[in-house]
Amino acid sequence: MDDELFERASRVLRDVYGPDAAFRDGQFEAIEATVTRRRTLVVQKTGWGKSLVYFISTRLLRDQGRGLTFIVSPLLALMENQSEAAMRMGLRCAMLNSVTRNERFQILSAMEANQLDVVFVTPETLYSEEVQGFLPHIRIGLFVIDEAHCISDWGHDFRLEYARLSQVIQQFGDVPVLGTTATATQRVIEDLSEQ
Repeated sequence: MDDELFERASRVLRDVYGPDAAFRDGQFEAIEATVTRRRTLVVQKTGWGKSLVYFISTRLLRDQGRGLTFIVSPLLALMENQSEAAMRMGLRCAMLNSVTRNERFQILSAMEANQLDVVFVTPETLYSEEVQGFLPHIRIGLFVIDEAHCISDWGHDFRLEYARLSQVIQQFGDVPVLGTTATATQRVIEDLSEQ
């Protein structure tokens, strides 16, 4: 365990949740794996705090001067809840979905200017021509795939774009990738490990 990293992560946690806040079992280990540029898959039950892992990782990476965090999620309602949590942690965030063309351009421009910390996007919006055109000009510090089981388990039937996420990930080279899910069989875990 990296003691310095643990102290920095703990400080972020205490700043938001109070002086007695502590990580749940496995949370810091997931943060450490994420910020040390490894591909990480977190399979934990709902309510464990998977979003805390990527928000604290985002804060730590941003403090190091890294780019923004891109969070791919299939559920707009979940994005709205997570956006509120991100703002409580002092992160500047935006959602690229369900916005006007002008608003989308403003968000993409803010991303290009490194003025946002977290951007939420559905797989469908990620693959839009407009977003794909901006991607090469955006500094990405962390790529998060929420509900990662969709890549393997549901991707081809439920959300085809999830099955194509590995193509986008390859564009970012050595950017850390974090997949999170509460639903993964051993077969799905093995499949995601090969992505």
